[in-house]
Amino acid sequence: MYNKLIITISLIIMSVIYTFSQNHIEALRYSQQFYSVTAKSDAMGNALSAVGADMSSLTINPAGIAVFKTSQFTFTPNFIISNTEGSFSGNIRNESRFGMNISNIGYVGVMELSGLVKSVNFGMSYNATNDFRQVTIVSADNQQASMLDFMVYNANIDRYSDFREHLAWRGWLLNYDEGAEEYWSHVTDDGTYGMSQRKEIRTRGGMGEFDFSLGININDMLYIGTSLGLTNVNYNEVSLYTETNFPFIYAGIENSPDSILANPNRIEYTQTLNTSGTGINGKVGLIFQPLKFLRIAGAFHTPTAYTFTEDYLAEMYIDYPVADSSGNYSYSPDEANVFDWGLTTPFRANAGVAFILDAHPVGKFFTIPMIFSFDYEYVDYSQASLRPDYYSDVNFDYENDDIRNMYKETHNMRAGAELNFGWMKLRGGYALYSSPYINDIDLFDNAKVVYSGGVGFASKHAFLDLSYSYSPTNSTMYLYNASNLYPDDPMGNKTEPSAELTNNKQFIKITMGLRF
Repeated sequence: MYNKLIITISLIIMSVIYTFSQNHIEALRYSQQFYSVTAKSDAMGNALSAVGADMSSLTINPAGIAVFKTSQFTFTPNFIISNTEGSFSGNIRNESRFGMNISNIGYVGVMELSGLVKSVNFGMSYNATNDFRQVTIVSADNQQASMLDFMVYNANIDRYSDFREHLAWRGWLLNYDEGAEEYWSHVTDDGTYGMSQRKEIRTRGGMGEFDFSLGININDMLYIGTSLGLTNVNYNEVSLYTETNFPFIYAGIENSPDSILANPNRIEYTQTLNTSGTGINGKVGLIFQPLKFLRIAGAFHTPTAYTFTEDYLAEMYIDYPVADSSGNYSYSPDEANVFDWGLTTPFRANAGVAFILDAHPVGKFFTIPMIFSFDYEYVDYSQASLRPDYYSDVNFDYENDDIRNMYKETHNMRAGAELNFGWMKLRGGYALYSSPYINDIDLFDNAKVVYSGGVGFASKHAFLDLSYSYSPTNSTMYLYNASNLYPDDPMGNKTEPSAELTNNKQFIKITMGLRF
């Protein structure tokens, strides 16, 4: 007991740097944007960069604000269904989560002018750019490993964390051999596994942007716009990892021929993360209409400069079959931290083309007015960069190296179509957000695909749009988070258990709009 107290005090004084920290995962999470604005834009794959005259313009291509002919107000509630299937060691489990947010609320004002400049338009809107709600639960018996393997490995290569290994130390899961000068645990040394492992992750929150835009219409041929974006982020994650049903492990008692059960009954490791942040960016764009039926667009988004505050709590509950010398059967160590940090996201470049076709006679009949649009977006996620708080002595050199070594440039594509029947419009869309990971060679590896469709109804002064979109994704969840924290060397010569996840999100939107 005395030796353990001395070692504990020494560890606290040394203040090991490998605590819970921001990393490449958070850089990607807050750099990605999956546009989902109005029901019209969603139904058409959010491919309205060259079409314009939609509230999505303020977020994607601000030149689109200059295409509005009348002032407009829109409001879009968004109903979200998230389903996740997790497969771990042959066990499959399905979880669902339902929710709602405000996808868009905005106003555009049109000031008509005479002469070369046809109008000067201004607008403000709030548009959602990401949704984080998801529930994932996986469980199975593991005959090869325990999370204690990861903790022992970390402790012996100077990756000892106050939020992980030190909690295990305080709960008597880790021990230190002074002669061998190494950490060990009864479970890892015994090498008998078969514990039941379970991991549950619940996330919620989202990202959004307040845009303040200005656009000018030059002779109904050139549309120019600019936006100032004020972004906000709210993210909450609760991760619960559990190990139970440990094999019996007997250990000798010092200076006694007797032995006792040294294995725990149960280990629960809970991590709670709350992140809030704000950022600022700028956008410029143009739409050129050389022909009545053709529009060509381009836009540039500056990097977003974020500042974040994170509140992190790590808790460990350990239950033993035998009481210690003080009569305690369980321990509940915890550690908390509040940390400020920053992120600079990569810039974005958009290009788009739209074909706006009027009705034309074909014999005795007329074709249906229609729109075909296509958008391309370039983002290089390897250019994201974590920044320490001004008053912090922490640097992110290691994490930024991971960002550069793991991420790459992406080429995102969105396409949409609309058939105009006058008072009713039918719409369809498709979007492909390619993988940001260097190791992904196939186009659809870790890509996000969105299929969408919808219908719109309109009168002179009001309109109602409905849309449905479906987005399936595949990913891998690592049970100990070792491969996420230390991608170059997760666990030495041991393999971290993982689960394959299939997630799909469904969005149902209703946009109510007024023209005046």
